[in-house]
Amino acid sequence: MPVDKTAEQYLAPAGIAVLSDCLVGYDIRLVSRKCKVSILTRKKEIDRDRILDAAEAVILESGGQSFTLDAVAARAGISKGGLVYSFATKDDLVYAALEREMARFREAVRRRVGDGPIGPVELVLAHIEEALEEDDASTQMAAFLITALVHAPEMLEPVRRYYRDLLDPLRSKGGDMHEVRHALLAVEGIFLLRGLGFVEVSADEQKSVLLHARKIVARVLAGRRAPRRRTSGLGRKPPLRGA
Repeated sequence: MPVDKTAEQYLAPAGIAVLSDCLVGYDIRLVSRKCKVSILTRKKEIDRDRILDAAEAVILESGGQSFTLDAVAARAGISKGGLVYSFATKDDLVYAALEREMARFREAVRRRVGDGPIGPVELVLAHIEEALEEDDASTQMAAFLITALVHAPEMLEPVRRYYRDLLDPLRSKGGDMHEVRHALLAVEGIFLLRGLGFVEVSADEQKSVLLHARKIVARVLAGRRAPRRRTSGLGRKPPLRGA
């Protein structure tokens, strides 16, 4: 007996596989006791990464202007209902894409610093160097994902946490840590200003800012690693008598 299409439409989004001999008539409530074992929970055929890959492709191709659930579903080759089953809202999809992008970037930074001791200056330098390696399309996509959630501040907590981890250890009233903090603020400032569309900044100009910031941070790090000269009493003038 053919499966009732209405029943299929009802059960499929919930991850239920329906066998053709399990339904009686056109009412999904009339499933015989004998056939209950044939209604099986199946593994979801639509994996999250496939949808996220499609979302990133839509953003990269349109700069985010054509980013809709319909466009992502079409790119992923699935129905909109299948997409909504994995990501109920557009914000949920953006949040998941942002989390994945941040995890990728953090892992790339971690590989740069290696397994040795990591100080705050080393971390900032690795962050800037990784940002320099990013192509402009990827940088723009990351900016879009952040700015797309400005209306939902609670969803941006992972971003705030990442920036706190970078910036808080650099708090200082002055000195070289002050310079490193300012360099990082300049790097992320131009990233967000450009992403929000507040200023017209070319990719070359943004790269120039990053190169200047890297130079500052590298100089500070080199100064911290350089061995300090020990002063001894040799060559000192003896103190004056009676002084």
